[in-house]
Amino acid sequence: MTLSFIFLDNCTFLGNLPMALALCLLPFILGWLAASAFYNVSSLKSRIASLTTDNNDLTVKVSGLNADNTDLRVKITQLDAEIETLNAQLRKVKNDLIICEGERNVLKGSKPKPATVMFAGVKVKYDDLKIVEGIGPKIADLLIKAGIKTWKALSETAPEKIKEILDAAGPNFQIHDPATWPEQSRLADEGEWDKLKKYQDELKGGRDE
Repeated sequence: MTLSFIFLDNCTFLGNLPMALALCLLPFILGWLAASAFYNVSSLKSRIASLTTDNNDLTVKVSGLNADNTDLRVKITQLDAEIETLNAQLRKVKNDLIICEGERNVLKGSKPKPATVMFAGVKVKYDDLKIVEGIGPKIADLLIKAGIKTWKALSETAPEKIKEILDAAGPNFQIHDPATWPEQSRLADEGEWDKLKKYQDELKGGRDE
């Protein structure tokens, strides 16, 4: 009778073993899950705090950049206004220069021409074409016959046109190069005697016979 009871108790114990094991493991599993969840929550809170700090820093930087951008826009507007003012002043100066040039030309045209001028220590008749390096009496007469009678007229005549006149006059005149004659004449017509003297000193051509 006693043995039968023990046997039955053992059988009951063995039959409830899985249940007992489950009951033992359940608190452990729940504790592990709770600890894991707590750790994850703490990690997330720390991450959120870090991101919040970064976001605040970025917000401050964005605010600073917005302020800088506003300042730059104000400066650009000011510079645009200054540029417009300078452009207006430049236009006025250019207009004044044009007016002055016109008045100078009028005064220059109305100024009586002197009979003679001093050039390189020598008295030269005004509008004497022979003042040009490369032009002698024969070429001067040739140019006058072609209608080129003054320094101004010669300064406004293209070297190619002068060359045509020389070539048409014959072989004795074809050897001359009139490339510098208009510039020399311009300097003479404008009274730039020092520049003309320096320019002629640099030339290698000579006068005709």
